[in-house]
Amino acid sequence: MRKNGVISAVLLSALAFLQSCGSDTENITTPQKLVSDGQLVSLSIDSQTSNVSDGLVAFSTDSNNWLFNVNYTNNEIQIYDLESKALVKRLIFDLEGPQGVEYISGIHVQGLDSIFLFGYPMRNLHLTDTSGHIKANYKYDPPFGYTAAFVHNAHFNYTPILTENKLLVNTKFEASQREVTDDTLATKAFSYTIDLKSSEVDLLPIKWPAGYNASGPKLLDFSMAATDKMLVYSLVADHNLYVSDLEGNFMKSVDAKSQYLDQAFSSFAEATDQLRTMKYVFASDRYERILYDKYRGVFYRFVFPKVEVENEEGINQLRRFPRKFAVMILDKDLNVLGETLMPENTYYPGNSFVSKDGLFISISHPDNPENKEDLMNFEVFKLEELK
Repeated sequence: MRKNGVISAVLLSALAFLQSCGSDTENITTPQKLVSDGQLVSLSIDSQTSNVSDGLVAFSTDSNNWLFNVNYTNNEIQIYDLESKALVKRLIFDLEGPQGVEYISGIHVQGLDSIFLFGYPMRNLHLTDTSGHIKANYKYDPPFGYTAAFVHNAHFNYTPILTENKLLVNTKFEASQREVTDDTLATKAFSYTIDLKSSEVDLLPIKWPAGYNASGPKLLDFSMAATDKMLVYSLVADHNLYVSDLEGNFMKSVDAKSQYLDQAFSSFAEATDQLRTMKYVFASDRYERILYDKYRGVFYRFVFPKVEVENEEGINQLRRFPRKFAVMILDKDLNVLGETLMPENTYYPGNSFVSKDGLFISISHPDNPENKEDLMNFEVFKLEELK
């Protein structure tokens, strides 16, 4: 493995402060909006790092706020101190050999001494820490008909959960999205657990909701956020949110419709050629990521209203940089407190995360005049009560 520079002493000292920093969250129940004073948090990057990250994970201790940046180009994780805005560590992983991890598609930071590395569609699952040394290599076979653990830290996000020796991960099932019937879909699970000692896997009982594909096959992406008591699933083409306990036992569904989306979602039946398919995937109404803000006790649900595009060039732009989006604010019980429509062609919502200071959203949209290629720039949004 390539050697990195000496780790910051403050990173090591933070290992003593791994308890959660959001236990005293507010219980916000009044109407809210997201506001910003326009100030930016800027992180310097090198020529081998894009200002549009392959995945960001924020992690806080009592004394520090960290940001982990996944860089596919170098198969590395970069660790930033959000207080000093400095890069304090680079973990570059070999693809092969005794310390090889193959390709990193996503990460989960359980603690500074426990960082899980995932590979998709391979079944790579490794444990490392801030030294970059591989501490464990876990072997598992996904449940029959399901994929390897699907952990991605951008777009449709997921939150792996470690309980004792069991790691809860999200998954996809093996089927054509165009052909899945509603009856079949209702038998499919969102998640499973991996026993890190025995390698046994168990599907969670919560399933795709009946009726999702009743009007025709739709996209089958979803995001999941977790609190210390429940899992919340947000589906790409469903206004409802689906809630289970931490063992995956269904608890309730909650109507959480965006004011910017139509009531009905389109289906693959309308996508009869390549151009229409691309429009359906990238330019139609949809929900993407859902984030839980443990510091303020609210959820943020990202909403993408349909946009008009005339050609493949316009769709290619939307493939990575959506033209417009809104952020819904929901309380702990998933009541909608407000929804903020963001200015068009300004932000990159796939690079957003929650930290002590608020909701960070990247401004690295190519049409944003403030976009800088040598910086990862974020605008910080805070909650403000609507009067």
